[in-house]
Amino acid sequence: MAEIIPFRGVLYDPAKVGDLTRVMAPPYDVIPPKKQDALYERHPNNIIRLILGKTAPEDRDGNDRYSRAATDFQKWLGEGVLAQDERPAIYYYYQAYTEKDGSTQTRKGFIALSKLQDFGKGIHPHERTLSGPKADRLKLMQACDANFSSIFSLYSDPALTVNKALDAAIAGREPDIDVLDDDGIVNKVWRVDDPKVLSAVAASMDDKALFIADGHHRYETALNYRNMQREKKPDYTGSEPFNYVMMYFSNMDDEGMTIWPTHRVVHSLKGFDADGFVAKCAEHFDISEFPYKSTDEPKVREQFLKELEASGAKDVALGLHIRARDKYYLLSIKSHDMDKVFGGSIPDVFKSLDVTVLHSLVFARILGMTQEAQEKQENLIYVKSFDEAIAACSNDNNQLVFLLNSTKIEQVKAVALAGFVMPQKSTYFYPKLLSGLTINFHGIKALKTCCCH
Repeated sequence: MAEIIPFRGVLYDPAKVGDLTRVMAPPYDVIPPKKQDALYERHPNNIIRLILGKTAPEDRDGNDRYSRAATDFQKWLGEGVLAQDERPAIYYYYQAYTEKDGSTQTRKGFIALSKLQDFGKGIHPHERTLSGPKADRLKLMQACDANFSSIFSLYSDPALTVNKALDAAIAGREPDIDVLDDDGIVNKVWRVDDPKVLSAVAASMDDKALFIADGHHRYETALNYRNMQREKKPDYTGSEPFNYVMMYFSNMDDEGMTIWPTHRVVHSLKGFDADGFVAKCAEHFDISEFPYKSTDEPKVREQFLKELEASGAKDVALGLHIRARDKYYLLSIKSHDMDKVFGGSIPDVFKSLDVTVLHSLVFARILGMTQEAQEKQENLIYVKSFDEAIAACSNDNNQLVFLLNSTKIEQVKAVALAGFVMPQKSTYFYPKLLSGLTINFHGIKALKTCCCH
């Protein structure tokens, strides 16, 4: 189960860098080249230079973006741009954001170190990983001996025990970090170093299973790094810094937890016949049509999306828009006995997932898209917003848009506990964690026996 300890975080010193907003960045894997350029220009000490440094044609092993990150990291430590806290702490992290319906939410969590465990031993993934990103992150960890970004994990605590303890600990205090990111999300962080609070939090987490929401590649990289270090130090005790990784822990039972859907655009299918496709869908789905004229499209779309959400709350439901057709389709699964649809070809825990029905039934059986083609995204584009997805039908190559409801947190938990991983692009936990708030340095002063053990 979860074994967490406080740590002496490395944080930016505002006296050295000024406005902390200018040195923060999104997670490395959602930063396109133009954003990378903008972050480079925003501040010479922006965390982008550590998490996603630029490449150059003359790069070679030992003189590349990883070595440059290591050089910058050590330089910033030496100059005091980055400073290590004197006392072990956990870092309580609020993110206040606006939902799509205009309501405001606050997601709470805390950053600490987690003892690395192999998957299935108290920690569970829910997504597959790829070799390329893991190799990239391993080179960075080997060069810098640090975690620059927190892995995002979930745990279940219906009583909100940890949140209540931390809320009490920060009552009446101004945050140590208070920054507004580029998406308009308010990020606030408080150091909590009271030994009694730290002990209480560690004890509360002892029996908790963890579920990785975001950062699967970095967690597997940390495992690989740990194993490499253990080979070099066969007499390891388990308390060495490489046995731990910086992690953000958030309670899946808290009201601030939001999962957004990821919609699918299908393009460039040879011989696609829209009428034939709808007829085949009708064998498995009850289909409701929402026709519209250009003047009333926004109103019809709003009603369609409401119906999609309501149907999805009861059973599998998919939204559909076909290029050059002025209507939306709501596909509601006919059979409540999914064994009749899939038989034993799919684990039971998957059969109630919209994304499984979409990929295994609609894509594979009806459209003939192979599993390999889907994984390679040969005919698929993934988009985050309804508007972007629907607008995609204006492109001549795009033929179909599938609109999805959000995956439920209970479904993520059930799949992970069963030892499986979710289909590709099933979850988008919002908001993303900000990079640059805390750093876990494996250097000699980074890990200190804490009051909790």
